[in-house]
Amino acid sequence: MKPNQVFSVPSRDLTRPQFPTLAEIGEKFRLGAWTLSGLGLLMLGIGLATSPLHAWANVLMTAFNLTCVGLGGLFLLAIQSTTGARWSDPILKAHRAMPALLPIAGLMMLALWFGADTLYPWARPEAHTDHLLKGRLVWLNKPFFFGRILLFFALWILLGRRMVQRGKGAAVFILVFGVSFVLANFDWIMSLEPAWNSTIFAIYGFSGMFLQGIAIVTISAIVLRRVGLLPEISKAQNHDLGKLLFAFSCFWAYIWLSQFLLVWYANIPEETAPIRLMLNSKWTPFFYLNLVLNFGLPFVMLLQRKAKTNERVLMVACFTVLAGHWLDLYLMVLPPVLKGAAPGFGFSEAGGILLQFGVGHMACWPVFMKDVNPDQELPQAG
Repeated sequence: MKPNQVFSVPSRDLTRPQFPTLAEIGEKFRLGAWTLSGLGLLMLGIGLATSPLHAWANVLMTAFNLTCVGLGGLFLLAIQSTTGARWSDPILKAHRAMPALLPIAGLMMLALWFGADTLYPWARPEAHTDHLLKGRLVWLNKPFFFGRILLFFALWILLGRRMVQRGKGAAVFILVFGVSFVLANFDWIMSLEPAWNSTIFAIYGFSGMFLQGIAIVTISAIVLRRVGLLPEISKAQNHDLGKLLFAFSCFWAYIWLSQFLLVWYANIPEETAPIRLMLNSKWTPFFYLNLVLNFGLPFVMLLQRKAKTNERVLMVACFTVLAGHWLDLYLMVLPPVLKGAAPGFGFSEAGGILLQFGVGHMACWPVFMKDVNPDQELPQAG
């Protein structure tokens, strides 16, 4: 070796920014999803040991919310397919990912077999002696109730897969969805308080489901564009999604007011009891907060045209709507289950929320990764 000989080392372009690959991002998502799901199950387990009533109520809320996410994605996909819409082509990947939650939601709903007598008055042994339930137990009994759950989820999953994978059956899905989702709302939520009735309840449930679906699609579209998976999304798509979010927030408020007025002017004691509880108890602040989150704040934030194309404003509005939908469902489930007791937030509520986030990421991310090179680097989109 000659003195002062210099070895040549391959140069590395240090000016080129290093971005994670899809595989690396997927691994982080997977780890985070398992962590959130594990923490959620642990907290729900603690809730079952300390307060079974709260825990089973939150299992119902979590299962119903995941069902709404899955059906929201399918319904959005179905109406865009039947109308021949083209503006939404860049965001269809988000629609196709959401139905992956339906099998998990179905299993959680079936798990309620073990907590049905805790939640539902008609599932208890003394139900046959309750005059308010007379004539209703033909429909409201455990075998028939859980048989309908199996039927609903089988139809939703089979028709949904046909629509997602083959692009067929959108019109059939809409027809089946229209009947089955109405019955599911009556079965799963309204029967928590069999003496209370509302002819508009299913439409109210649909309005919340659809609004939440739009919010999740909007968040997914923005996040996927920013990591480079959907670079073709433009301000035009953001504006369309913002208009949908704004419009159906107003629609939710209209249905909410319609249901409230139906109960108010009919003035039937069995029907006014839940409203009186909301307006004259510790539930009152949550009653008004529900209106603020689902209508007031989104209306103010998205009123201007510029706001509908601003991704930060859209993200804040969407997360506000998601929080509002959770609170709306909380107000539908907990007051009848707790029989007028004061609201609370404990292990069961936190566990249900964490489980929703964990299961959501776990089910949807593989759909986002489909047909994409996992070793591809993803530079941040502007």
